[in-house]
Amino acid sequence: MNMQPLSDKLTALQQQRLTSLVREGESLLYAAPCGGRDSSPHVVKKNSFWARLLGKKVGDNVSVSATADSFFAITAKRVILVEGDTEPREWYLMLGLIQDFKQYDNGNGDIIFEHTLNEAGERTPMGLLNIADAAKVHTLLGSAIDAAYNASPWSV
Repeated sequence: MNMQPLSDKLTALQQQRLTSLVREGESLLYAAPCGGRDSSPHVVKKNSFWARLLGKKVGDNVSVSATADSFFAITAKRVILVEGDTEPREWYLMLGLIQDFKQYDNGNGDIIFEHTLNEAGERTPMGLLNIADAAKVHTLLGSAIDAAYNASPWSV
């Protein structure tokens, strides 16, 4: 798949951080900036039924905001998500990793790997949110998952 070089997509600081995250012998397939958790167009911030019942107002939920330093990388073995100065999240490539894929009219989209629950019981999607060229990244990720599975000792 022909995608733009990494130098065109990531800042120098992001490239430096990415270099420190990629392990020796691990091949980098793709990296690009992403919008992070709060920039996805489908995320609706609302309180749960119990929060409303107990008198909490809509908007009382505190969420982590993504910074301009958010980016992701896909290697031959894992997906790495970096959001600002927080500890990077990683998911190893395996069958069933992609739980949901949503593409928007502007070409951006979400590749959801899991959901987290906050203290109010609301599900928040985790994964590659609000990424450009979502369909291409989804295809690349699917191919990488297949290749990782076929390279595993338990595949026949």
